[in-house]
Amino acid sequence: MTRNRISAAEIIFIAVTGFLTILICSKSSPLYPINDWVDANTYLTIGRAMHDGAVPYRDLYEQKGPILYFLHAVAALISDSSFFGVFLIESAACAVFLTVSYRILLNFGISRPLGLIPLISMVIYSSGAFCHGDSAEELCLPLLACSLCMAFETLGRGKPLTFRQWFVSGALCMVVFWTKFSLMGFYAAFFIAALSLAVKENVTAAVKGVMWTASGAISVTVPVLLYFAFNGALYELFDVYFADNLFRYGASTPLTANLIDGAKFSFIHLTIPAVIIILGAAAFAFRKRNREFLLFVFILAVTFLSVFGGHLSYRYYPLPLAVFVPVAVGAIPDGYRFRLPAVSCIAAQAVCVLFCFMRSPNVYLMKYAKKELPQYKFAEFTAEEDSPSMLNYGFIDGGFYLASGIVPEHKYFCRNNMDVPEMIKAQDDYVQGKSVDFIVMRSAEPTPKEAPDGYTLVCTAEFPYYEKYFYYYLYKLG
Repeated sequence: MTRNRISAAEIIFIAVTGFLTILICSKSSPLYPINDWVDANTYLTIGRAMHDGAVPYRDLYEQKGPILYFLHAVAALISDSSFFGVFLIESAACAVFLTVSYRILLNFGISRPLGLIPLISMVIYSSGAFCHGDSAEELCLPLLACSLCMAFETLGRGKPLTFRQWFVSGALCMVVFWTKFSLMGFYAAFFIAALSLAVKENVTAAVKGVMWTASGAISVTVPVLLYFAFNGALYELFDVYFADNLFRYGASTPLTANLIDGAKFSFIHLTIPAVIIILGAAAFAFRKRNREFLLFVFILAVTFLSVFGGHLSYRYYPLPLAVFVPVAVGAIPDGYRFRLPAVSCIAAQAVCVLFCFMRSPNVYLMKYAKKELPQYKFAEFTAEEDSPSMLNYGFIDGGFYLASGIVPEHKYFCRNNMDVPEMIKAQDDYVQGKSVDFIVMRSAEPTPKEAPDGYTLVCTAEFPYYEKYFYYYLYKLG
């Protein structure tokens, strides 16, 4: 007999574990001077600008999903001068993911598995795939986990989804879709498995299930579309989020090369979770739990295909695969299951904290004060002007808007990874037209680039980013 009711004390323990994990592993944490990841800064810059009336895609160009920007608008309400709001959202997302992971372990009959939660947390969030913190993949983990939990509570046991579960699945699917649609492979596999079982059981019920799924999807999609329709930006939404992502993002490479690259990145940047997932699949097969094995491998394989099939990988791409870790742990044979007393849970939490400090690739940034960072050095100069304008010229948003408190005035406020010639031309036009007071440029070389016409170099700084060292230059008009 398994239990799935989670006590208040267990929820508190899990929430504290999530909080401590994100506190150490995410650069959005108050322990860090700034989250210097360029992607995270673009999200927060757009979130801050939305409070000034800017509409994503129409007024500021960036290609991620709209729900990501809505979340960062909420974060900017909490703090528009730091990543503290993002930190709270990340902590909540981690807590939800770990809570659902705990329920998955309970559903697999693991007695008193609370001590496993800090261990699951540390191997996922301290991995290289977690990147700097605040990725779309990270924020989608709790949504994917909820769906995977439903799948193994029902489909894994040969039971069809209830109408309520169909509705919730449709809603969760569309939240992920409007955040990062390359994760849709997970839901394609989920719904194929759900429909296959439902049709065998009762065709009429299967049709109703599809209708409930559509209702859930509509409940999420309509508010998104209404926001952009009300702001006259529906065309921009579809042009940027879909067309540009499909046809302008990343170099075109063969599918086989992309999948090999994805496998390599998974083992390099998500090493321990990848090993756990493989062992979990083997455990399902060894125990002859064929239904669960097929469900596990099918959803995993299609998710892998959709995440990595489009183009070559970035280090954060493997992170969605971490959602399979609690299921893989649940596949542990009975004789190896854990029965940890409460004291061991606290010990596991302490191990989690220590492990995260030792293994997270981000902790190096904790040793720096704000005044040592290029972003805040440059902010001292921009603060001398009344209502200054700035352009992050030629590279992705480096956090200079956030540090200076400036909201960008131009659509192409930074240069991202898209192959968009008009973006490059527009940035050049902003500079040549002297339409901004300050320009920030970045170079891998220590020699300053030639000052744009009409601008004077007023400050230089250097700082590591990933495995590289970059040199930053601040130019002032006049």
